[in-house]
Amino acid sequence: MILRPDGTLGAVLASESLGLTDTLVNGAGGCRSRTQIMLRDLMSTYKEEDTRCCGSRFFSRQSRLPCTYINGDDIVFGTGCKVSEGISSVSGITGKPTSVVETLGASLVCTDYAQISGNGVEVIPLDADLSSMSFEEGYDFAMERILSHLLPDDRERTSEPSVNLLGYGIHDLGWEFGLDDLKALLSNMGVKVLAAIGCMPSEDEVIASTGAWLNIMVHPESCTETARMYERNHDIPFLRPKDGAPVGYDSIRSMLKQVGEALGIDPTPALCAVDSEASKVLGMLRNYNKGVNMLRGRMYSIEASSSELYPLMVWMHDVFAMVPDSIIPLDPEYLSEIATYLESIGKADSLMSPRHGVDDIVFTDGVDCAYGKAEGGVTSYVEVRPPNMRGLNLVGRCTVGTGGCRYLIDEMLNGINRFRCGQPSSIDMR
Repeated sequence: MILRPDGTLGAVLASESLGLTDTLVNGAGGCRSRTQIMLRDLMSTYKEEDTRCCGSRFFSRQSRLPCTYINGDDIVFGTGCKVSEGISSVSGITGKPTSVVETLGASLVCTDYAQISGNGVEVIPLDADLSSMSFEEGYDFAMERILSHLLPDDRERTSEPSVNLLGYGIHDLGWEFGLDDLKALLSNMGVKVLAAIGCMPSEDEVIASTGAWLNIMVHPESCTETARMYERNHDIPFLRPKDGAPVGYDSIRSMLKQVGEALGIDPTPALCAVDSEASKVLGMLRNYNKGVNMLRGRMYSIEASSSELYPLMVWMHDVFAMVPDSIIPLDPEYLSEIATYLESIGKADSLMSPRHGVDDIVFTDGVDCAYGKAEGGVTSYVEVRPPNMRGLNLVGRCTVGTGGCRYLIDEMLNGINRFRCGQPSSIDMR
């Protein structure tokens, strides 16, 4: 049984974040409602409802995520006619192609999508067994399927070095801030981001993506099939960051060097920008040396996607001299690298192990963070993945890029609930 977000949710978020199609949810109303709430939370700016959508019962007075609202009769007699009617009704309002996502309940009806008629509307059936997939697998499946249907034929490469960002999407904490950070770093080395697939790109940006020199897999576990499709159909190579997602200064530098090598350009300007930012933060930490030093030798736990967990784990051990207690990657993408590193530092037993006692730092999802903070104690809980609990993100909380470094360090140190008298020690006076 999958207790974490599954492939159905991943497919819906992929389709909605790409914005090229209407996502028709073939399922009960509750399946739509919860997903709509999440979408609203993940999109920070409000978009007014399209009043024309009141003309379709499938939209139910809201202009995002139409639904078939299946009931007992549909379970018995099938959902084919209702899906066909929904496609025609929805497309008549928006004019977009329709991607159809099946929930677990609808998949049990076994609708034959080959017989579905959209009355001239382009239909993209996402008819895999999504509920049995992980979130990342469903996300990648839907993104690859939609793009392979809608991307135009090859276009000429851009004259200047350019990339697309794959696997990074609206489900990432503070994705808008993280995206701006990554764009700025790449711009420093003369590389333009044509499209951040999954971060609400415009239609023009998506079309332009076929002219990129390189695809960067920010989170490879969420974009493997998508990257292969771009390589197969548009001859665009892809880069898998060897040290994981750009989380922490070293992994950011590593990714920039790989991009420079792949494109044949000098990454020094971008590396200098990272060094300058890291130096500023180091100055702050030195001024707060008691808070930083008290982490040395203490325990931490991480439960996150492997592409974030791997660099975060290395950063905690190599820079802050902390000891891993529980390391739980949610996918196998970087599992080999994680296992090898833990073995090299003598902590192989922490892999997939539950937490033991009280850790000083716990990196996890927003709900676990809220529960942990409510219980009190000295542990610092740091939110690194959904489901999120904070409503507004006005101060740039994200996990990737140099801004992500500031957020993670800030949460780590300011989240520890210990009394400090603030009196200077002999070292402070010296």
